[in-house]
Amino acid sequence: MPKVKDKSIELEILISTMNRTSLDFLSTMFSGHNYLDFNVLIINQTTKDKLLYSEHDSIRIINSFEKGLSKSRNIAIKNAIKPICLIADDDVVFLEDFDKKVIDAHNKYIFPIITFQTLTTDNKFYWKYPSEPKLLNEYMIRKTLSVEISIKKDLINEISFDDRFGLGATFEDGENYIFLSEAKKKNISMWFVNKSVSIHQPISSSDEVQSNRYLFARGALNAYKYGNIAYFWVLKFVLFLFRKKYISFNEIISKIKIGFKGIQNYKRAKK
Repeated sequence: MPKVKDKSIELEILISTMNRTSLDFLSTMFSGHNYLDFNVLIINQTTKDKLLYSEHDSIRIINSFEKGLSKSRNIAIKNAIKPICLIADDDVVFLEDFDKKVIDAHNKYIFPIITFQTLTTDNKFYWKYPSEPKLLNEYMIRKTLSVEISIKKDLINEISFDDRFGLGATFEDGENYIFLSEAKKKNISMWFVNKSVSIHQPISSSDEVQSNRYLFARGALNAYKYGNIAYFWVLKFVLFLFRKKYISFNEIISKIKIGFKGIQNYKRAKK
């Protein structure tokens, strides 16, 4: 791939959002920048009475009447027109020189997928990142956020996000893991660069792990990963929730059933 010379020519930011009728949210996302200096593709999942428009050549809009975050990602990747794409959501804030970090990484490394770091609003790392660039391993694949993923568009045509997974889908979690795992299965090399490109609100796992939504989705995700061994994962995980006092004794059976249902629904959908 030729050297990238100009961010306005080579980099495109793929933003997933919902029910927007104004571009005002871009001012927050690009705080400290002029968002008109960037190529942006916005996938606005919405209804026909809430449409988003742009009068700027650098800001393209697709109003989609489908639901699901993974569907939004796939529409964005399919319709991207620049060779380097950075995946984003409407709740991130881009750091200074984020675009230069992405472009420099893709100039330096030939990998089709390159991931980066995220800072929280508390100025801490979102998760425990490696201290130096390296190939993504299983732990990193599990931890990587979608907004940390950048791609060379022409080199990942073989894969897409599984639209059964992700917010708004049947299983509302796990879409990033499956996307990166499928890339690995197809021998698509993935590289991590220890540079932070955006800020995101911190989310505590204790706020989420006991929810029915999470258990249902994680049951399905572990069925994808381990097959029938996923049933043992559900049992182990629910007992962990009980030991940590996230759930009460009386909730154990119902939580197990929810996790099992996620596995069963995934297996049916797979057929």
